Amino acid sequence: MDIKEQYESLTVELKKTIPFKVFPIRELVQELRNKGHEITLKTELIVKDVYNSGDITGIVCMIEEKEDEALACALTHLEIPRSHPLSKEIIAYQKKRNKRIQKLNQKNWN
Repeated sequence: MDIKEQYESLTVELKKTIPFKVFPIRELVQELRNKGHEITLKTELIVKDVYNSGDITGIVCMIEEKEDEALACALTHLEIPRSHPLSKEIIAYQKKRNKRIQKLNQKNWN
């Protein structure tokens, strides 16, 4: 299975578990604080939808912020609770995706 198929398969499976809770990683907390959001590593976020944006961005999650607002962020910027039925698959995706991002960045900047 190629990367495109892997992303699409996980996206389809994730959609079946919506809504689900996640937590932000440190970099996302810093970014959101810079934009005026009150958030910590322990802030529970709710994923309302997921999209496969391909190899450029990977799997993107729509996070409910307020009733009429949403925030989009990469699945790699979220911590998934071990209780989620796809936690192992998500963690495996995140590890592979982070390695892929490093490899793509090296190719583009060297």
